[in-house]
Amino acid sequence: FGCQMNVYDSSRIADMLKKEGYIETYKQEDADVVLFNTCHIREKASEKLFSDLGRAHLIQLERAERGLETIIGVAGCVVQAEDTQIIKRAPFVNFAVGPLMYHKIAEILKGISDGTIANAVVNTDFPAISKFDYLPENKAQGACSYLAIQEGCNNFCTYCVVPYTRGVEYSRPIAEVLKEAKRLIDTGTLEINLLGQNVNSYHGEDENGKERDLAYLLRRLAEMD
Repeated sequence: FGCQMNVYDSSRIADMLKKEGYIETYKQEDADVVLFNTCHIREKASEKLFSDLGRAHLIQLERAERGLETIIGVAGCVVQAEDTQIIKRAPFVNFAVGPLMYHKIAEILKGISDGTIANAVVNTDFPAISKFDYLPENKAQGACSYLAIQEGCNNFCTYCVVPYTRGVEYSRPIAEVLKEAKRLIDTGTLEINLLGQNVNSYHGEDENGKERDLAYLLRRLAEMD
């Protein structure tokens, strides 16, 4: 649900799980793992999640009668905002992680499967190390691909929850962005959309440790064929 950043995050989660041997399915009845990636910008989106979780639970119960385990997980901004309330309202959820901790999902699933994690896991940390350091290599999502260059916001506007769910601003280094852009191009991308909660405030460091703005990054990307 939600913004283009969630589309990007969801594709990265899928990449991680494919590396662990999971195969994507569009039928919940066939899924060993059901994962909701959530948005909290509008209250209705949050309430819609709990409706969808209820439907997933019915499938979880039906599969259990056939001897099949179903792990239900929630990721994204609703988790960051609601924290342990998700497990209280939906106790059948096996794990919930905030948008800065989704790189832990494969590890959590392994722990649930081998029995080393018995209780519901809720992880809403704001880690000191960027999640991008842990993600598998991003490849083209088609002719047009998303590339996250920045996350979070420092503005703390009265009406907006973003700084509380995505954290303060973090900009990826220039070299890291260029490396991912090249990989997207090499695997078939013709058009790249740069993503961030406050993308205009991009301030990543270049190869010499100098802080650069979005205009500089755009010029560097424009040099690529």
